[in-house]
Amino acid sequence: MVANSSAYTGVFLNYKWLSLDYSVAIPGTRRAKDIKLKYKSFAFNFSWKRWKFHPFYNSYNGLLIPKDKFNSGFEAFRNIQYSNAGLDLFYYTNIARFSPGAANAFSQRQIKSAGSLFFMATPVWQKINWKDPSRTLISDSGTYTLLSGDPQWVSLIARTGYLYNFSMKKGKWNIVPSVMLGAGALREIETGKKELQLVSDIQASVNFGYNSASFYVYGRAWWDNLQTNFLIKSMNRVNSNFSITAGYRFADYRKKFLKIL
Repeated sequence: MVANSSAYTGVFLNYKWLSLDYSVAIPGTRRAKDIKLKYKSFAFNFSWKRWKFHPFYNSYNGLLIPKDKFNSGFEAFRNIQYSNAGLDLFYYTNIARFSPGAANAFSQRQIKSAGSLFFMATPVWQKINWKDPSRTLISDSGTYTLLSGDPQWVSLIARTGYLYNFSMKKGKWNIVPSVMLGAGALREIETGKKELQLVSDIQASVNFGYNSASFYVYGRAWWDNLQTNFLIKSMNRVNSNFSITAGYRFADYRKKFLKIL
């Protein structure tokens, strides 16, 4: 099953330790253009010294089932909903020479090349709700048993990774690859069993672009592979995206905004 993903566009505001973004789908770019499904997402970033906090919520009301392995067509799976909510907590070990803001969002400038080891913890709640289960779309018995039981689970994943900012011409050009590995455990809710199951994850990304004193433009490619092992059957989730961001950097504002920022 896949989400009816699409190209999107939006605005991004970064002010000191707080960043917000808002985006909308571009019409006509959905994976299956003739199928309309609902998707909701909420997230924001908050950074403080070595720490970065990223709470999030996502809800997919309806998914797609590919008709073949080449994704040449899809069937709509309208009566299923997948939701998750959690927190990504980052800790960077080297903030004396390395700027996470410059590496992740070009919100600052990294003059000299530097890298940082970082750690990440993600507590998350997830749920699948399938109304009126039917074997018409799901032929595999294990998958049908898992989804028709409306599974709900909580998990905790610990990750470690490394970022390196290759800074050229005093920070005007940057290439920032990263890799992250993680593992953790999940517990299924409302099953009556207290067994912990294994969760494993691997992520990779690269940011690249131009960063001047006034404006910047950069591309970002990101890939994530999460393996979740349930009592009945394992589930594999793969996410990937590519984006281009262009922005303008205003002069420093010395006074506090609303006495907070």
